[in-house]
Amino acid sequence: MLSLLDAPALAVSDLVLALSSAAEPLAGDASTAVAVLLVVVLVRLLLLPLSLRAARAGRTRLALRPAELRLRERFRRDPVRLRRELAALHHSHGTSPFAGLGASLTQVPFFMVLYRLFSAPTLHGSANALFTHTLFGVPLSDSWVAALGAGVVPASLIVFGTVLMLLVVVAWCSSRLARQQATTEVEVMMARTMRVLPYGTVLVAAFVPLAAALYLLFSGAWTTTERWLLSRNGPLPATA
Repeated sequence: MLSLLDAPALAVSDLVLALSSAAEPLAGDASTAVAVLLVVVLVRLLLLPLSLRAARAGRTRLALRPAELRLRERFRRDPVRLRRELAALHHSHGTSPFAGLGASLTQVPFFMVLYRLFSAPTLHGSANALFTHTLFGVPLSDSWVAALGAGVVPASLIVFGTVLMLLVVVAWCSSRLARQQATTEVEVMMARTMRVLPYGTVLVAAFVPLAAALYLLFSGAWTTTERWLLSRNGPLPATA
């Protein structure tokens, strides 16, 4: 099944190798990790219109809060009518409680391609040039669980420990931000889930290749920072 990702993985491999070569004079052994960071930046810039749209939808929902409260008071004894009226209110203003999920879901294919790129020693029957690349001596194709099974060495302990610790910090910030930005009843319920859900990234990172864990870290930090910046007061640029 994952072999279906070989073609896009090969294309991304060429990009990562080119970025890694460019970064090597300054980054040395960390050049491939820097290349992964640059890929994250490129992906997130491509997804920026979706992020801007989600931020605009969030502000719209916040502006609709008084109208929602009036509807809840008016139809508090008729939950079916209340749901219908709330849906109509959101629809008339071009928003919904789930309007911000687009950018997150669109990232899944990118993550799967990167996972394939650093978990397969061969792609389309040819040797995977990135499979043996390292970060401070730790193969980017290794996972924390695999390192534990093989016997953790100091370099692996430092690299994986740092990545997992930073992921915990990003998860905490993301969880806190989700609670602060929740406005509607649905969003409050989602925010309760988000108190735990970001920490699932830490668990995933323990099982995937180090390069994929780095992608989760860089992308998660970008997402949290982006949501904080775009949720601040001020006009947003229009998207095409």
